[in-house]
Amino acid sequence: MDSVFIVSGLALLAGFVWLGVWIFRKVVHGEIAVSVNTALLALLVIVLLVPFAMNLSAHFLYQKVHHPSDPSPEVAERTTDSR
Repeated sequence: MDSVFIVSGLALLAGFVWLGVWIFRKVVHGEIAVSVNTALLALLVIVLLVPFAMNLSAHFLYQKVHHPSDPSPEVAERTTDSR
């Protein structure tokens, strides 16, 4: 289940990167005209979306490393010391 989520997320990310490169190439070759307002809006979306995606992936990785069912080292020490 976890590997399916990771693989699908990476495939989605690769698709977005490919789409961005494809659009950028079209703009550079002059096939698509982009106004300044559109460019600023796209830049704003990127500036807001990239930190959100990084934060979301960091939380996901933290949950994978620190399972809620596993006791933390501090809790494990307290339970062994109280015996």
